Amino acid sequence: MKIMVVEDDEEIRTLIEYFLKKEKYEVRSSGDGMEGLKNVREFKPQLLILDLMLPGIDGLSIAGMIRENPEKYGNPLILMLTAKAEVEDVIEGFKSGADEYMRKPFDPRELIVRVKKLLGKLEESKPKIYSYKNIQIDTEKHIVTEDGIEIEMSKKEFDLTLYLIENRGIVVTREKILDKIWSSNYYSGDRTVDVYIAKLREKLKTISRDIRTVKGVGYKLEGESMQS
Repeated sequence: MKIMVVEDDEEIRTLIEYFLKKEKYEVRSSGDGMEGLKNVREFKPQLLILDLMLPGIDGLSIAGMIRENPEKYGNPLILMLTAKAEVEDVIEGFKSGADEYMRKPFDPRELIVRVKKLLGKLEESKPKIYSYKNIQIDTEKHIVTEDGIEIEMSKKEFDLTLYLIENRGIVVTREKILDKIWSSNYYSGDRTVDVYIAKLREKLKTISRDIRTVKGVGYKLEGESMQS
């Protein structure tokens, strides 16, 4: 899961990043409103942790712009952080498009609990059927078909196919693949990823045709990103 943090207080921003990365989230951060909005557009996070008072452009405006332009910025969940404690401020935050509101100062452990709760709802709402050209993945039945024909796959092969399709149009590094599919980059090694990519190329003609090796980095499945 990708999380963007927009917070101008460097100490708070660093603290949030530390706790999120400890939970294995992919994190980017910014201390400026305009830069943060630009990064949201490029990064397409599933969750945005957004400070209310920011240089450049404030959090309420950022949230409003994101909600008004989902085709440009995606549709991330928004957890708003602020030192403002008045009820009116909370109401304005929700009106602007926030999904959760947290007052400063806060305990990072509570923040992580709220983050997990928000992202858990996102997981529950995920589609059960994923499509890429003539490939379909049924996550409920754990079936992959190409041209309507079921393709026999191991769990790792299934998970890797789904991961590539979820991230189509994005270069995914071997390290990210190892962390996502094997939950490790220690005992498996880069060669494991290459071996499994080769297996997918053998089993799925579409993957074989459309996946590109990015030398020294990882792989990219052609097509527009599905991240939102």
